[in-house]
Amino acid sequence: MFTDSLVDRAKVKIVMQKKDSLLKPYKLSFKKIDFLKSLFCIIRAFKKTFTVEPGLYFLGEEYDKSTPLLVTCNYHLTVYLLWSYLKSIPLRILVIDTDGINVWCSSAEGKFCAEEIINQLLKYEKNILTDKEKIEMVLPKLSLSGVSIKKLKANNIIPLIGPIYASKIPSYLSKRPLEDCTEDKFEFSFKDRLFTMPASMIQFTKYMVFAAILLFIWDYFTNTKIYWQTIPIGLIFSFLYIVLFPFLPTKTFSVKGLFLFGAISFVYFLHTFVFMGSKINIYEILFYFFFTAGTSVFFSLYYTGNSGVSNYSLVKKEIKNFLPLSFIFYLISSIIVIIKGLQL
Repeated sequence: MFTDSLVDRAKVKIVMQKKDSLLKPYKLSFKKIDFLKSLFCIIRAFKKTFTVEPGLYFLGEEYDKSTPLLVTCNYHLTVYLLWSYLKSIPLRILVIDTDGINVWCSSAEGKFCAEEIINQLLKYEKNILTDKEKIEMVLPKLSLSGVSIKKLKANNIIPLIGPIYASKIPSYLSKRPLEDCTEDKFEFSFKDRLFTMPASMIQFTKYMVFAAILLFIWDYFTNTKIYWQTIPIGLIFSFLYIVLFPFLPTKTFSVKGLFLFGAISFVYFLHTFVFMGSKINIYEILFYFFFTAGTSVFFSLYYTGNSGVSNYSLVKKEIKNFLPLSFIFYLISSIIVIIKGLQL
């Protein structure tokens, strides 16, 4: 079933344990309490909550290795939704260990990958998985940013690209033979972005609150009057970034953020110079400018983990290139507020 090198590694693992210690498939089922767990997962979206034990599961009266094999993460909500839509259809589900993270986020972080799929398959005897030379499996489309199709094929696995949404899987499985679901495209619509908004904004705001606390301590001794403003800056920017995401130029998250920062800065400076005139405080203006610049890059990088259109390898490169820039902007804003406090 697998290439020689992989088989050799598998033999080493098997020799170190008894043959009967290899895993067996289990029927996938949920209780009423799992519905409440799923609701909690939605409320705590993009945070590690409940997980499902990785392994091979089946739906139907009994295990049938001729039924389709789907691959998914071990995030409780994802597996529960799959079960809800597919519980009347005989099939198999391979749950891999993604540390309790959903498909698109775990693939963006490199946790939903070919290696993890192969490692999970190695825990089962070949005759449990298939009678054929190669095993056919259906991958969720949002996992492609982290899964190497080439590596799967090199290990005698036939990967098929399934639908994006669980609701479309029954229709997909009804057509045989199974084929790549090429017509199903992820547009990252406003509805999709709206789903990411509460969790993204709430989670990111904690960094702004932390900054506000530090600035409040400095304000207590120097009366800079700069501290609470970091919170609305973070909230306003994150809200606008998510809403305007597809309309911002380029595909690079950080560059999108910088474009939005430029637009916000233009409006802010226009308002400041037109309506404030002689009341302008240069230190405050410079602080807001550089702090917002740092926030624009930082939130953009943060949002790569909550977006379904990020690519793991590109995200790593982007973090390497732009995270230092965010740090520099924040450092400059810190120096400015320190100077303002010392001059009062």
